Amino acid sequence: MTLVFQYYSITKSASDKLVELANSLDVSVNTFFTEKELNQLARDTGFVRREGKINGSLFLALVVFNSENLKEQSLNDLSILLNDRNGIDITKQSLHDRFNENALLFLKDALEKLLRKQVSIKQSVFFNCKEFRRILIKDSTCFQIDESLAQYYPGSGGSGSKASVRIQFEYDILSGEINDLSLNAFNDQDAKDSVATIELTKEGDLIIRDLAYMNIKALQLIVESMAFFLCRANPNTYIYEIDGDEYKKIDFAKITAFMKGNGLGSMEKTVYLGNKEKFRVRLIIYLIPEQEAAKRLRNAVQNNKKKGGDGNLSKEYKARAYLNLFITNASEEQIPIDHVWQLYRLRWQIELIFKIWKSICDIEKVKKVKKHRLECYIISKLILIVLGWKVMWSVAKQLFIREGKVLSFFKASKTLLRTKISELREVFLKRSLSLTNFIVRFYEISRSNHILEKKKDEPTSMELLLSFVTMR
Repeated sequence: MTLVFQYYSITKSASDKLVELANSLDVSVNTFFTEKELNQLARDTGFVRREGKINGSLFLALVVFNSENLKEQSLNDLSILLNDRNGIDITKQSLHDRFNENALLFLKDALEKLLRKQVSIKQSVFFNCKEFRRILIKDSTCFQIDESLAQYYPGSGGSGSKASVRIQFEYDILSGEINDLSLNAFNDQDAKDSVATIELTKEGDLIIRDLAYMNIKALQLIVESMAFFLCRANPNTYIYEIDGDEYKKIDFAKITAFMKGNGLGSMEKTVYLGNKEKFRVRLIIYLIPEQEAAKRLRNAVQNNKKKGGDGNLSKEYKARAYLNLFITNASEEQIPIDHVWQLYRLRWQIELIFKIWKSICDIEKVKKVKKHRLECYIISKLILIVLGWKVMWSVAKQLFIREGKVLSFFKASKTLLRTKISELREVFLKRSLSLTNFIVRFYEISRSNHILEKKKDEPTSMELLLSFVTMR
């Protein structure tokens, strides 16, 4: 894989490079709010009805830029913090009363407006992809909460948690723009979300998601939106091909034998999904190594026995175990067969993002509190995540374009969200620090300390993306 980057000139001094970097950034703190805007938003949402001790900007600062401590702090701790930091004397009961429906509406509106304000970076499209307007990947992460909130956030039932929440997250891997970030009940399943949020899909988008989202109804809605999809073929969906004048169910055992006998690593067919729907798609088939197929079969036997079965697998299931099956409505010109698997692999980057949320942001570590306080805490963490995302995406873009280096979002998040919280507060809320200067300084730290350690012979996510959008 040949990669072409625009490197810094090695003859330039370090200070010249930083000046050049600063000039190339067109980031604006206006992508957040002024204190005046926050206070007005607090009044608009009913959080503030008359002048009092706590206004919108102060409340947001308390829960957003203090969010790393919320999992441990009591209301009394927060009251003391307000007194120490702002000279405000408020009882814990009064503070308890402030975490109400209006406070939640205020924070939700702030998050929604923040998402609409994002992407004000010059050359905001990370890579120029002529085939698709956006490449969107989406997944959800879930975590348990105190069972006292089960009536609002019912869990999985059975032996699982009685109360759980689900956060849906979708972003464009070309620009870094967040398309969806929302808090839901656990039983608001991904398939339901895929249909409910179809209005977020625009003409020319490529949607990459896992099986949980991609039922036939969702795929049809994507096509109706003049967009495209790429996902795995659901093993529970009937797949047909046309044989003469009739639809004939595909025999994957024959396909596996044919590919093995002819030394084929991949092939594709035009097929039709669903016993009734007969939804036309392009099926891309990859033959996987024997040892990987054997591992799949062992795991399937074990899972079958755990569920009370006898461990016997159907002939079709065994045949499918040797294959990776992908479906798309994009043409061969848009997504060549040798790019499909690599492009789908980019979806796994969202799992790393969820790991960051849980291991660094501690988004799931919230003490037993009332419903509105819990929701305020979670939304406040999401606001901080969006602000950090803006900084890290700016740095990641510049590192890759200028030096061919790939940012480790895990390492960068660890520094940004654990040790730079006070500086983020000064940048985004107090405006006493320049966002451009902050990003330049964070870039200098990142180019030495936040570089992704590449696995041997494994392309990075940036290289995978670049191979698709430029090596055509």
